[in-house]
Amino acid sequence: MSNRELAAAVLGSRAGQFVSRRSGQFAGRRSPGGSGSVRILAYHRVLDADPDNFAFDEGVISASTEAFYHQMDFVRRNFDVLSFKEICDLETAGKSLPRRALIITFDDGYRDNYTQAFPVLKQMGLPATIFLATGHIGQSRLFWWDTIAYCVKHARRKTVNLECVSSSPIDLATPDGRRDAITAILRWVKQAPDEMKNRFLDGLSRELDADPPDGLAGGMHLSWDEVRQMADSGIEFGSHTVTHPILTNVDAATLDLELIESKKTIERQLGRDCIALAYPVGGRGKFDESVKEAARRAGYRYGLSYDEGVAALRDSDRYALPRIHVESDQTLNLFRASLMFPGLMFRG
Repeated sequence: MSNRELAAAVLGSRAGQFVSRRSGQFAGRRSPGGSGSVRILAYHRVLDADPDNFAFDEGVISASTEAFYHQMDFVRRNFDVLSFKEICDLETAGKSLPRRALIITFDDGYRDNYTQAFPVLKQMGLPATIFLATGHIGQSRLFWWDTIAYCVKHARRKTVNLECVSSSPIDLATPDGRRDAITAILRWVKQAPDEMKNRFLDGLSRELDADPPDGLAGGMHLSWDEVRQMADSGIEFGSHTVTHPILTNVDAATLDLELIESKKTIERQLGRDCIALAYPVGGRGKFDESVKEAARRAGYRYGLSYDEGVAALRDSDRYALPRIHVESDQTLNLFRASLMFPGLMFRG
């Protein structure tokens, strides 16, 4: 057991001490965080899958359905779950946030958000915000990371030379080699100019001698009918751009297009304002001041990074809000500890 896992086990067990048996809410006079802070959970996919036999990128599976149920049950009993619109309304009215404010978010727009996560959220009466890459909604086109994972996992070649990725041949013959290849390709793609990335992806199946069938992504992403159904049941939708480029890797015109068109599409489809944007692959270096300024110009009120942390709205940049990542290998104790003792957990 790692030091972090040991700490999580201890803190997770202590977390129960904060919960009043009578009310199901935090006992005592203070809860972690305090007024003006909001925890923003970051999910991608909720999916029951065997990572060792998964055709696509298992790295974006955040939780199984069962794990998600238990996580949401803990959240429901211990936090005040809000949408970005509710946060915005409170701020506009000059009112304080609840002391246990929390927002549940999902990136990308995978259909399992509807089939697996939404029933749990609906059962528990919890709102959530799903950030849509609008160019993939209702379409059967793979996201670029799933394209990479599929082609590597189904490559007929045993080695390949991809000079832009590695100066030495890349092993595709073993499971470990394929995992390393996916990691290396993703690392290179995330720093490449977007046009270069797209040319690379167009030729990847040929380079690896993989043969993705037509319609491979059919049913993988949300449809607009499903989005509207969830919106009518309290789910909020924000932008994750149109095509999910890394925004520091595109030119100024493309940046504006990605932010403006995705916002317009969501508002046209739902008849509601789209006020929040999650930057694709939004860690440090993947968005900058020019990206934040473009988000302001496009009319967003909040911009979400993928940096780890709790958003203290009184002090935080509204266009660089951090989130708490949820990962598939996370135990319930670690999940509980990361919410209740976030400062301690982030340091390890």
